[in-house]
This record gives sequence, C-alpha cells and structure tokens, in this order.
Amino acid sequence: MTVRTVFSALLLLALGGCFLQRDTADDQGWSANNRKSWYFATQGSRLMPATWFRAVTLPGGSDFAAADNLARYGFLPAPDGYDRDLPIGFTQDRQDDEPLRVTKLRWYADQQGGTESEPWIGLNCAACHTASMTHDGKAHLIDGGPALIDFQTFVEDLDMALADTRGDPARWEAFAARVLNGRDTPENREMLAAAYDRLLDWQRRTAQMNQTGLRYGAGRLDAVGHILNKVLLFAGADGSAGNAPNAPVSFPHLWDITRQERVQWNGLARNSRFALPGDDFEYGALGRNTGEVLGVFGEVIVTPQPAAAGALIRYASSVRAENLVRMELILSDLRAPDWPADFPPIDRALRDQGEALFVSRHCADCHRPPAAQKPGRPTEVMLPLSKTGPVDLTDIWMACNAFVYQGDTGPMEGVRDNDGQPMGPRAPVAGMLATAVRGALVGQGAELVKAGFNNFFGIRPRPSFEVAPTEPGAFRAADRQACLETQDEEILAYKARPLDGVWATAPYLHNGSVASLEQLLLPADRRKTQFWVGNREFDPVEVGYVDADPGDGRGFLLRTRDESGQVIEGNSNAGHDYGVGSLTDAERRALIEYMKSL
Repeated sequence: MTVRTVFSALLLLALGGCFLQRDTADDQGWSANNRKSWYFATQGSRLMPATWFRAVTLPGGSDFAAADNLARYGFLPAPDGYDRDLPIGFTQDRQDDEPLRVTKLRWYADQQGGTESEPWIGLNCAACHTASMTHDGKAHLIDGGPALIDFQTFVEDLDMALADTRGDPARWEAFAARVLNGRDTPENREMLAAAYDRLLDWQRRTAQMNQTGLRYGAGRLDAVGHILNKVLLFAGADGSAGNAPNAPVSFPHLWDITRQERVQWNGLARNSRFALPGDDFEYGALGRNTGEVLGVFGEVIVTPQPAAAGALIRYASSVRAENLVRMELILSDLRAPDWPADFPPIDRALRDQGEALFVSRHCADCHRPPAAQKPGRPTEVMLPLSKTGPVDLTDIWMACNAFVYQGDTGPMEGVRDNDGQPMGPRAPVAGMLATAVRGALVGQGAELVKAGFNNFFGIRPRPSFEVAPTEPGAFRAADRQACLETQDEEILAYKARPLDGVWATAPYLHNGSVASLEQLLLPADRRKTQFWVGNREFDPVEVGYVDADPGDGRGFLLRTRDESGQVIEGNSNAGHDYGVGSLTDAERRALIEYMKSL
C-alpha cells in the first residue's frame, strides 16, 4: 500500500464529516450558510479571553471592543441578521487548553479546561479578506476582497489599552469587576492579575519582536514578517531577536486562489491536493493556513523531538485543522465579483478594443485571461526577480526578507527540516516555520499529515553570504544585491495572477503602492507619490478608492518617497512598466474598460 493510499484513507476517517453540502448560491458563489461560516468560524486564533476583550477600556472608560472603536481600524460590522456584536472575522475559540502554554491562563479558582474552558476571541481570514466599498450612497460587500483594515495600529492600540488598563487603578477595578462577575474575591483578584500580566508580557515581547520604522496604513500588512517572528518566539527567542517586518503587502484577493499552484505574492507556498470522494483534499492550503493562524494569535508548542521522530515530529497547537479544511472548501466556490449594476455601465465597444490591446500588448502573456485559464492547470505566471528588468521590477522586500531572514532554532535544533536535513543552531526562519507547521499538523492526531507538507515554504539551502544585523526598518543594500543576483530560487519572484475581479482590489501592485488602475497604467515616474488609503468611496473612472481623507479617523496618507524625495523601501511604486509609457490616453481607457469586465 502506498503512502498516498494510506494518507487518503486516514483523511477519510479523520475528516469524513467535513465535506460541505452546497445549497443555493449567490452571484459570488456562496450560500448564506457558507458565508456565515467564513465570517465567523474559528481557526484556532486566540488573542485574549472573550470576557477580557470586552472589558478592556480606553481612557475615559469606553470599551475597546465597542463597534465604533473597532470601526476606526477598518473592521466591518457583521451584516444585519447575524446576531454578532463583533465585526466580520472576529471569532470565538473554545478548546481544551491543557496542552497550551501562552493561552493556558487561569484567573479564578476551580476554572475548568476541556469542553468547559473559557472562550477566547481571535481573528480568521475574513477579517483581512472582506472588502467594502460605497458609490453614490450604496454599499457593496465584496467577499474575498482586500480589506482596508489597519492591523498594525489595531494591535498597537490594543497593547496600549491593555497596559493602561492594568496601570490605572480605576480602570483595573472596573475591568476586574466585569471579568470576575459572580467570582469577585481577593484570591481571584490575585489570580486575575497574575494571568493578565502573563498575557501582557507576551504581547510586549511580540511587539518588541515586530518593531519597524515603517507604517503600513489601511489595507497592508507584513503578514509573512509577523508570522516568521512569531515562530522565533515559539522557539524561545526573546523580543530582541526579531527580523524587521518592513515589507507590507496588500491583502490579496482570494476568489481565484484555489486555481493557482503558488500562493502569496511571491509564490512562497504551494497548493497541493489529493483527489478524494466528494471534494479534493487541499493539503497545501492546510499547511499555508496553519502558518497564517500562527501569525494571527494562534499558538504552537515547540518542544525538543526524539531523533527517531524523523519527519513525524509532533507539536501541540491551537490550530483547528478541520475548520481550515472546511474553510478552504468554502473558498473553492468563491467567484470574482461582477462590475456592479449601479456603477456607470461598461462601454462594450471600448471594452472590446481593450481586450484586443490586452493581447497585442502582451498583458495576456502573464495575466492569463479567462479563455487561457485551463482546468487543472496553474493560472498564474511566476516572474523571477533576477530575470526582471529594472523598469519592471517592483519593490523586492517581501520576497527578499523571506529569503534572507534567519534565527536561533532553540528546541528545533537537530530536527529535520523539510529538505530532510537536521537544523543547526541557526536556520532560515521560513524553514523553521515550515517545520513548525508540519509538527502542528501531525500533532492534530489521526496521523493527519503523515506525508505531504514538504511543499510548504519550499526553502532550499541558503547561499553562504552572511546578513549583517541592522536597525529595524533599515535599508539593507547587501541583502538587495544578494537577492537580485541569486538564480533559480523559487521564492525570489513575484506572481502575475489572473485579473478576474481586479477592479475590486485597489490599491495596486503587491505592496499597495499605486492608487488605481489609471495610475498603474502610467509610467512609474508619473504615478502619485502619495495618496490617501482608508476611504471606501469608489471611483469607477480611475478604478480605485477616492484619494481623499475620509475624515473618520481611518485615513492614512501613504507615501512612496520621503521628504527628501528618496524611495521608501517597502513602499516603492516603481516597476510593472511593460511599455505603458507608449500607451495613448485612449488605449489606457480601453484597457481599463476591459479590466472592469473581468
């Protein structure tokens, strides 16, 4: 019996109840039940106990979790009829916390674990991958679209509120009374203070690890950088051992992700699947999404492993693997949104001219149109950095950081990485992440991933150059040169994906540095060097969000150059020229009209 056959049989046993029944779908392909699951299903993210999250206050006593405060960071309220007091993407996780460490907190006597454990608030994919836009007073919710949330400020403000609540006697008194309602004794007050201080210390270490001089603003996050640093923390590193998460990217849209072979802007992870009765099992996505959970408040317990474990290392974790499988099945049904009927109608004749230009100008060579997308074949085209000319090269740091960042392995030392080689005292952090993901999934039981996760973050042995330590956010010329000169390294590339639904995915380029499709089709030296993000009013002519401060506290002025005119590394809007300088205004309008129709 082959490993594949054994694995398939185990999956049927372990996940036999998870295949979804499709019911009536809407224009993006989702039923009401699947949409609700996507918005609120837990993936194992554990930010803080639910009673704590609702009791943390701001100066003046208002709740941090109040709807109007969370809206300041761009989080979207639950639609009418959902009976949820927290926004889309905020989940409640209740699981046996006995194997956990960071989130195994006890703050009152006789507190139970197991099925009686206290619920925790966390986030899931929907928080970052649900878009909302308005036009002429009508709102449009775009499932799987890039959210305009300011995750960086949200976490910073929450950390500040936690610290201030603890340090202000009046606010601490109010917090403790709400959390210990019915259990408010001196002994429980002491337990609560000790548990709170443990969580506060973890948040401080995480914040220290993620220091960067770069502000992301709405709609961008260096998610890979945050995930890599979290792995270092789980491996026992202190807060000073982080690598600067200074390569923010736009939240990618998700409606065609299951038809791509490579995922993330630089193709860092792969989609890989087994054919099973009912639905294919996407084990590559399970690995990728496990990494995502660890980055947004999930937990994995990295412990020394016996030498005999080989590839089957086992780590306890908070990851909810079955829910990740279910959510990926839901995602496979998601379709790109159509240009809304209440927007100015598409000029069909101009659109047809644009389609012809899209082919003749070779846009279709990389961004495959619907007719060129073949079932069962990857829909994306990978563009290696080393083979991309200067006028087409976009900001390299998302790809470069994942390639060069290293860290202390701690209890992972000696564990075989996904190339089968024992890790030394230091290793590429992306390789450590792949190992942590593998251990977390094997730890799910039923030999869930006895084979198949070597595809996740396909890290090859690194070149011999040494990376000099720098201040957080500093420009690293040596790293840049090493990345651009390295040949045949798969993750040193950027992905050209199909443009289905591209009209709903502003701002553009992988790092969100270009405001609109109109701006993207200009030569780089004519693009705006600053524009406002956070405004949800849509401009159907330039095809992007209106460049104006929304005036509700969510606006952020994104700058691609500093006051001296120098490029801000991580924010560069250069590249992706491909001859746009020779376009006439009429040709530019025709191409935009065509892209509206995709």
